[in-house]
Amino acid sequence: MHFRLRRNVVQLVRTSYNPFTKKPKTVVVGRMSLKDPDLSPELKSQLSEAEIAEAEAWIEVQHRMNSLKEEFAALTLPESISLASRWFSRNADSLAASTVIPQLLPELQALHKMLRKKGLLG
Repeated sequence: MHFRLRRNVVQLVRTSYNPFTKKPKTVVVGRMSLKDPDLSPELKSQLSEAEIAEAEAWIEVQHRMNSLKEEFAALTLPESISLASRWFSRNADSLAASTVIPQLLPELQALHKMLRKKGLLG
């Protein structure tokens, strides 16, 4: 079994080999959300025990990777903000800067609101 990432979906793909044609055949057994992968009972019913174990291990690794990405982003955020500040000061009139600003401000406001709500701003 392997896992094929398609936009916001993970496809669980089973490969079987045809002894007559001597070629592999892939079949999509099921799908999960990439954002929050989980094996539904109906999906589990279509998988063997080994495939369930493999899928659960893949999901665990995905959760760990996402957790590490978030931690890395949080720990490097001060440096990233400093670098971004220097870049914006040099490129304020660029198309790239004007494209990023509408996305940046709501994220900064949401971060500020969450930090205040969690009591991390003092």
